[in-house]
Formats: sequence, structure tokens, C-alpha cells
Amino acid sequence: MLKKITALMLGILVLALPLAGCGTALNGGDQVEARTLAQPGQALEDVYYNQVSDEFRASLWDFAGKTSGLALAGGKNENSLYSPMSLYYALGMLEAGSAGGTKTALRNFLETGDAEVGGELQKLYALMTLEDEGIAEQIANAIWIREDLADKEKDGVKKDWLDLLANQFYASAFAVDFSDSKTAEVMSDWVEEQTRGKIRPQIDLGDPDLLLVLMNTVYFKADWEEPFSKDSIILDNFYGSDGVYGEVPYLSRLIIPNKVLVADEFDAASIPLVSGQMKFILPREGLTPEDLLADPDFLLSLSARNWNLARLDLRLPKFSYRDKLDILKAMDPLGLSGIVQGTPDFSAMLDRDAEVSSISQETFIALDEKGVEAAGYTQIMMKDTSAMPQEYEDLVLHLDRPFIFVITDDAGTPLFVGIVRNPLAE
Repeated sequence: MLKKITALMLGILVLALPLAGCGTALNGGDQVEARTLAQPGQALEDVYYNQVSDEFRASLWDFAGKTSGLALAGGKNENSLYSPMSLYYALGMLEAGSAGGTKTALRNFLETGDAEVGGELQKLYALMTLEDEGIAEQIANAIWIREDLADKEKDGVKKDWLDLLANQFYASAFAVDFSDSKTAEVMSDWVEEQTRGKIRPQIDLGDPDLLLVLMNTVYFKADWEEPFSKDSIILDNFYGSDGVYGEVPYLSRLIIPNKVLVADEFDAASIPLVSGQMKFILPREGLTPEDLLADPDFLLSLSARNWNLARLDLRLPKFSYRDKLDILKAMDPLGLSGIVQGTPDFSAMLDRDAEVSSISQETFIALDEKGVEAAGYTQIMMKDTSAMPQEYEDLVLHLDRPFIFVITDDAGTPLFVGIVRNPLAE
């Protein structure tokens, strides 16, 4: 079998199962109507790794390289985590619904070159759907659409776009009532299920102009090819940029031989998993991870360099943490906001003017002696910008003669009706 070549991005933060379950969604026994508009298509069969083009594979690494440094910028004592593939899938669905200059700009942002994004991701999906002993990879996509858009022949969501997402992105589409307070809970339930309980976002559907929400989830869990024993755990210091942290549990092992990379700026080792591998990169003294990631070609260059076999004395700290990221804010230096906000062209998606109101990502990772588990969730919200200010006729209302008034409550019932004939009368 051909060897996986998308090691870091496509090995750690990977993908894949079609969305299970359609029809009416449930939330704690309360039914929320989620009418299915599209269901995932049938995954491709007999797909091999060399069928994903080298150009597209390079584009994924280029995308990861130029975005990771911005996404992972955090405080001195804060961990960061980012899923390039989750954002790529979400933006890929957005690109599929764009047209004109917006499509060109999104393709440039995704570093696609001449590749057909949906078709390439369709092949990757088939390769990254795994469920076996010691390994699980899962990706899911969903589109939640304001219910009135599903029934409109004009000004609604386009069926061709939904069909494309179902067949190439394996996305399900649901028509829902965003004004129903339980809808957000159902959407959170979906994310929690797809990430196997690792991420449950708080979803705000309060924007009255909200049209639809695009979602991608990524889940990956793999055991080490050779697990660490509990006896391998030692306690030692960790020297952070703002101080020393004591009693940190480290996994320790002497591995002979193991793939290593020694460069002027860093040392690195690649530790095999049951499926895939995990690379660890240690900057030289005086350099920081941010310094390395400032080079957009850094991640791509890792695979191009000559890795050698060496005797590896490894100490790997156990860790587990979560992260949350405002993608539009993080990617502002790359101009993403200017592409998807203002007057973007999403005419392949909707028969109305719309823009992206927010893009966010939540992530989780845990590493211990057995292996690594990671999950990512990317959400794109789109709002209506087509509503034009209404023009009104002038009205002069001088209540200087007898008039009627009516008092109603929130339920719309007529609580009081009266006539004022003499405002001075008690």
C-alpha cells in the first residue's frame, strides 16, 4: 500500500465520516424541526494516495504554512491549536458557492492553483475515513439554512450548490428556525457528536439577518505505533518563556532508530502512529516557534528536507488543552475579511446579497502514553445584506382632537382600548 504523505496536517488533524442521521433533530426530548434538504453522497471507492495530485497536496501545505503562524499566535503561557484542514474544508464549501472576483480571491487564499477543490477533497475524504483498532479519523460537514430560504424559487439557497456539497464535501443540509432557542442546542449536539464529545460550542443565532451557517468538524485519534509504558513517565521542569514549570510529566524513551531532522534553526523527530505520524520540532536556543512559523514555507519545507535515522533520546511532555480562535481576526493580515465581507459574490450559493459575518474555530488535543486525540470545529456564519432601506410616506400626526389608543401585551392580545376626548379630565 502506498504510504501516506500528508504527515503533519493530514495525519494529526484529519478527517472523516459522512454525517449520520437526518430528518428531525432531537434535543433533550424536545423536538426541533430540522428538515433535510440534502444528504451526503456515496464516498468514492478504490481511491489511492497517488490519485491526489501533487499540486493540490502542495497547496494544502502552502495554506497551512501561511495561516498557521497567524492562527497560533498566543500569550507567553498559553497553548495554541489550529486545524488547517478544518478551515480549508469550510472555506472550500464557501468557495463552491462563490463567483466572479470573490471566487478568484478565495481560490488564491486557499492556494489552489488550477486544482478543482471539491474533486480533490472528495478523494481525500475517501482516504481519510478510518475506523479500526488504534485509529479513528472522521470529518463531517453540515449547512444549517434559515427555513424560509429553502422554499423560495427566488432569493433562496441554490439547489445546485447543495447538491455539489453533498456529493463532493459529503455535507448534509438542514432547514431550521434560527429564532427557535432550541435550534442552537441541536447544532451544538451535532458538533459534539461528530467530535465524539470533545467539543460542544456555544452557538449564537441571535443575528436577525442570519441566513445560514456552514460547519466542519475534524476528529482524529491514533495510538502510538509503540506505546509508552507507564514506567516511562518521569517528572521534570519545563522552561517556559515566562518562567519554569516544575513537576511536568514526560514520556521518555530511547528509540533506535528513529527519523530525525537536524537543521540550523531546529531539531525535529517524527514519531510513528498506528496510522500517520506526529512531528515534534524544537527551535534552537534564542529562537521561538513563532520565529519558525513566520516563514510561510516552513511547514512545506519539512517534507522536502532530508530526514535521517538516528538514536533518539525522547522526552515528550503529556498535555491536554483546548483553544478557540477568531479566524477573521487572525487572518486579517492575509486579507480574508476583505474577500468575504463588504460586497462579496456568493451568487452560486444564494439568490441574494450576503456576506460572512464570522468565522471561528474551536480545537481540542490530548497526548499521553497511549497516543494522541485531536478534534477541530470550524463555523462560518453568513448574513443577509440585500435588505434595502424602505422608503416611507410622510405622516403628520397631531393628537389635538379625540383619539383612540390600544394597549397590547407580548402575546399580541388587546389588553386595553380607550378614547381620549379631554386630556385634562381626571
